[in-house]
Amino acid sequence: MTIQVVLDTNFLVVPGEFGVDIFQEAERVLERRIEFVLLEPVLREIELRVSRPRTRIEGRRFSIALKLAERCRVVKVDRPSTNKTVDDQLLDYAVSVRGVLATNDRELKQKAKSQGVPVLMLRGKKQLQLDGTVV
Repeated sequence: MTIQVVLDTNFLVVPGEFGVDIFQEAERVLERRIEFVLLEPVLREIELRVSRPRTRIEGRRFSIALKLAERCRVVKVDRPSTNKTVDDQLLDYAVSVRGVLATNDRELKQKAKSQGVPVLMLRGKKQLQLDGTVV
């Protein structure tokens, strides 16, 4: 059975920052087939950060993230949800598909946990860890 892993922007920057293969690690941790999903607003944020980086290092990290985004299925977000924050859109989508949210954002992890959404996160700058249960 395939599970959808919904990626937050900060999660796609992990490989460029820490050298962790997030795709291989996710498969190791979840032990099943995975479809990696990127919401359109997340892709737009990455593209913006590539075109206008604050530093050269940030530009490099986001260029890597943009290249990795090619391995994900991009999902368009419904018009009404454009009034919501990207974090809320990520959470809503993960809930709707009974997927896993991949993020390192502390506040978003707490929101996900309160709604019963499992969270994939970086631990020790070396490997991924799952917080919650995948059904």
